[in-house]
Amino acid sequence: MSDDRSARSIAGEGEALEIAGITDRGPVRTQNQDVWDAKVGPGGRTAVLALADGMGGHKGGLESAQAAVSGAMAVLSATDPSTDAASTLRRAAAAANDAVAIARQSIGGNPGTTLVLAIINGTHATVANVGDSRAYLISWSQVTQITDDHSWAAGQVRLGILDAEEARHHQKRNLIERAVMGDPVEADIFEVDASPGAVLLLCSDGLWEPLSDPALGAIVAAPDPLGVALTRACDAALAGGGTDNVTMVAARWLPDPSATV
Repeated sequence: MSDDRSARSIAGEGEALEIAGITDRGPVRTQNQDVWDAKVGPGGRTAVLALADGMGGHKGGLESAQAAVSGAMAVLSATDPSTDAASTLRRAAAAANDAVAIARQSIGGNPGTTLVLAIINGTHATVANVGDSRAYLISWSQVTQITDDHSWAAGQVRLGILDAEEARHHQKRNLIERAVMGDPVEADIFEVDASPGAVLLLCSDGLWEPLSDPALGAIVAAPDPLGVALTRACDAALAGGGTDNVTMVAARWLPDPSATV
């Protein structure tokens, strides 16, 4: 654990969803350029999540991540989750991009950020991503990567040149081929169905690079409060050699309290 960690849990009314997030600067970086936010809707059965990882090595990485999450959440928070979620996510990604463009005008240089967003409506989630921050569905320790990385290394995996483990540790693994930088960009959209106990996890590469999928699944699926599980996952990523910022925001579907046994 670094001396720059913050975490919070968000209790959804009606106990349909449990939501928590954590971010840690890590042991090497002088600045945490990861940003996350989440909001639970009325009744606690809907939620919106957002996470951005400012591009390290580029001036204004933190400002870009902050602008992207703020811009996206403004759209997500103001939209009925029961409406067309995919369209809403595209508008949110566009708003994030516009916000980064404004930040770029004041900062100068070529700032940018990854972005991963989610809208939860009941037991269904719609996810959007740009870059290599990921979304996972974790159920009974089974880990499914929902999003596709927009990176050079991921492209090599899709071509069959590298396998996933080689890509995870490749020296060019951080070479991003699509990011939110204030220029037109398209987010990929994914649809997910979940059951009680499943966890939708959004995270920066500071988590998934040093921590294997089986290890992540074992930690997050454990019968702990979600905030505790995320803290343990963050600790494991840092103990596993992680040097980057580590950030997660997650939602767990809880059993329907009105259901009869």
